[in-house]
Formats: sequence, structure tokens, C-alpha cells
Amino acid sequence: MTDLTPFDLWLSSSSSVLGKRQRDLTSDHPLKKRIIPDLSCFCPDMDVPLHTNGSVDVLEVVKSTVRTFNSKTIAFRSSRSYKSSNHLLVDCKQNVKVLRESTYDAKMYRILANWLAEVHGFKIIGQWHLEQVCNDGGYHHFYCDLTIKKANNPHPEAVIEILASGSAPKIKKHFDQVFKYADQFCPEEVWIVHFSRKDSIVSDPYWPCKTLQDKGLNVIHFWHDEDFENVQMSAKFRDSTGKIREIIDEQILPCKAPSIAP
Repeated sequence: MTDLTPFDLWLSSSSSVLGKRQRDLTSDHPLKKRIIPDLSCFCPDMDVPLHTNGSVDVLEVVKSTVRTFNSKTIAFRSSRSYKSSNHLLVDCKQNVKVLRESTYDAKMYRILANWLAEVHGFKIIGQWHLEQVCNDGGYHHFYCDLTIKKANNPHPEAVIEILASGSAPKIKKHFDQVFKYADQFCPEEVWIVHFSRKDSIVSDPYWPCKTLQDKGLNVIHFWHDEDFENVQMSAKFRDSTGKIREIIDEQILPCKAPSIAP
């Protein structure tokens, strides 16, 4: 009998919603063949970015995924699926309509599933339902936004928690919460991906404390305009050599034209 890893045991006991998403990835489903005949329209046209040691370059995967977002859909949903920015300044104003987390979550999942799962054989799990006994002695429900797993690896390459236009206290809460998932799955890497309209989010980003960085927490902040035509990024992460790196205000969209040597 084949031994099951903790990751496989969680997979076998996951919710019906997860099961539905996994069934949606079955490439021989006749409806899927009719609805999505060409995946190149729905995912990056490139190989999976890898480090020199062969591990997945999660930062580059996320950046490529975000560049594939449909800007027209983002702009449309800004007036349909929104929340208030409250005290956060967006275009120098408070209480502005900003996108909810569910929009970014759905976009990330769809593109990663089409790209990494369909084309390259990874497993992409979205909204993974977990239960845990907490300090009050009761069972609490948690939902891990995204996991990326190679087929031949017993543990995920990455656990990703997605956040939308969060305040500093809310961001800090997610910094702590993502380790509840990491403790269950033992991933290679742990990431927070924060999408925000806040004016200063990439020029003055909110980073985790040194203790969480030492535990392996990697953070990406994306700022974008209302039409998702201009996207900037700041990130603090541990590279493949174990060194902490920081990127401030990198342009993601529009993509820069490649330089041509004279």
C-alpha cells in the first residue's frame, strides 16, 4: 500500500467546492473542449520560470500571471464587485470603490490552472478548506487561497494568500494567518500577494517583521489604476540562495519594450 503524505490526506478530505475545481481541470471533459479550445488566450505563452536549482520561481510566476489579467474585466468589476477603501487614500481620496479579494483570487486561479496545471502538469488548488482547533478549544474553518504543487513533489511548491486593498492591521493579520496553512502543508515557500489601489502601497510598502521573514514569509504588493492598465510592484522575498531581496516600485504593466542593441 502506498504511503500517503499529509498533503495527500488533506487533498482526499477536501471540500466539494475543491472537488468541483479539480474536476474542472480534467482536459478530456467535452464541455471544456468546446468552451476553451485554445488555452494560449488564457495563460502566459512561456515555460514555467525556474531558479538555477530547478525550483519554481514563484515571484516570476505571479508577475507573469498578473500581466495576463484581462484589464477590461478588471475595470468592469470595479463597479460591480467592490468594497470601500475606507481611510486608505486612492487617488488622494478616501472611501473609494475598490475591488474585492474574490476578483483577484478568481483571476489568479484561472490563469494558474490553465498555465501550470493544463500545460505543465502541476496541481493548482484554490480555496482549500481547512479545520483547526484553536486556542478557544473549538474548530475553526480556514480557506487557503492558492497552492502550487508539482506532481512528483509530496509538498507544495508554494502556498499563496491573496489580499485586496488591506489596511496595515489587516495585512498583519494575513501575515500571521498564512502560517496556519503552511503548518498543515509544509510548502517550500510561503507568499502573501496583496493587490491594492492605495496610493503609497508600492512606494512605502508594509513589510513583515524580521521574525516572520526568518520563518520564510515572502510578500508582494501590487498597485494598479482603475483600468488595470498601469501596474507597479514592490516585493520582499528570500531568493534561491537564502538571501533577503527587496524590489521597490517595479513596472509590471505596461510591459517595457525590450532594449535593442545598436
